[in-house]
Amino acid sequence: MNEILTIALNTQKEAIRNKVFYIILLFVLLLLASSILLATLALGEEDRIVKHLGLSAINVFGLLLAAFVGVNLVHEELEKRTIYTIIATGVSRTQFILGKFLGLLLTVMTNVVVMGIILCILLVIMPNCRPTPSVIYAIFLFLFEMMVITAIAVLFSSFSTPVLSAALTLICYVIGHLSEDLLEFAKRLTEQGSVIMAKVLTAVYYILPNLEIYNIKNQVVYQENISAFLTWKYPALAILYSGILLLITAFSFSRRDFK
Repeated sequence: MNEILTIALNTQKEAIRNKVFYIILLFVLLLLASSILLATLALGEEDRIVKHLGLSAINVFGLLLAAFVGVNLVHEELEKRTIYTIIATGVSRTQFILGKFLGLLLTVMTNVVVMGIILCILLVIMPNCRPTPSVIYAIFLFLFEMMVITAIAVLFSSFSTPVLSAALTLICYVIGHLSEDLLEFAKRLTEQGSVIMAKVLTAVYYILPNLEIYNIKNQVVYQENISAFLTWKYPALAILYSGILLLITAFSFSRRDFK
């Protein structure tokens, strides 16, 4: 356990020192600042605009941080050959993967929380805006979505190049938010006689996570009822799915030949 925590903390320090972290945070601040400008141009819609842009920024830049930092985690260790030193100290490959995952997850969650605090401050100081519990809960759900994305990024980084890993992570994110549309399209293909393609799409639907369940941005912006999202099921699904991905990653990495 100590080995995992040590790797996790070192990973977080490296990620924070990485320029990507500060660039993403800068872009978020600029985007949130632009929401103030747009809000002043749309009288009476300040609250909706700030919440919509703010939550969108948190989600997108959290994704970019998880994807573009996560895909380099394992690759950099192999490139610099520091993996040999780490393994030689008695750290197992499974502990290494878990440590890298927890370190990146802690970095991403810190980023999301910081952006969430900035958004809430904006909602307090902006006229005609106010923070609501639904905004905080939306950010809370984003944390679990980022957990899944982080696990996906670490999985791909364990056996692929950074560029390909980033592309695959982004593809999984897009498909994950189109899960319901994918299933509906598969049903239409079945009705049209394209059974094989429909089965492929259905398999993709069940294999990849449904990330749209963690997105309640529209419900928050338009003050819709979010009682259906107030459940332990969605966070539990994220933890379960991430655990399965980490098991697959550990198995894949344990069979990898470093020579």
